[in-house]
Amino acid sequence: MKIKLFYQKYKQSLEDFESQVNDFMATVEVVDVKYSEATVGNSDDMDTLTSVMVLYK
Repeated sequence: MKIKLFYQKYKQSLEDFESQVNDFMATVEVVDVKYSEATVGNSDDMDTLTSVMVLYK
């Protein structure tokens, strides 16, 4: 089995990020998908980091 990691790039739209992950998953046999989201920064400058790990054969 292998893994593929995806990170939503700065200012990348959610639709583009979803498309990137979905396009990859359409080409492999997916075993599992893990999603993670974290906040970074402070109350004046807050952002989120979104990542997806695809476990595939």
